[in-house]
Amino acid sequence: MSLRSILFVAAITITWNSPASAAAGCQYDMQCKGDRICQQGQCTAPEGEDGEAPPSKAPPPTVKLSPAPSSAARACCTVAGRLRLGPGQSGDGALAVGDSCQGLTASGKPVPGTVCN
Repeated sequence: MSLRSILFVAAITITWNSPASAAAGCQYDMQCKGDRICQQGQCTAPEGEDGEAPPSKAPPPTVKLSPAPSSAARACCTVAGRLRLGPGQSGDGALAVGDSCQGLTASGKPVPGTVCN
């Protein structure tokens, strides 16, 4: 066998034995649906396994909401930082802070995130 064949077989063996990324589960909270969070590679409800919130002893504090800003959202907050919104999203009036969005890196690669100002 030539050196090229040996290297090819070694590369195939390493690739074959490496764990699949889909089987690894989640890596960060944004990969989980809704308000679920990533814990030890699994998406779980933040309250616990059963999905029910623990009983609270005090009522939640009242929060005064400020009026919505007049300008549309201009950025997408992602794990890569605050990025500009992808095309088709930057001029939409329907996007509000906290909505899902696609931020674009300097190279143009889309990264999932949430809308922020």
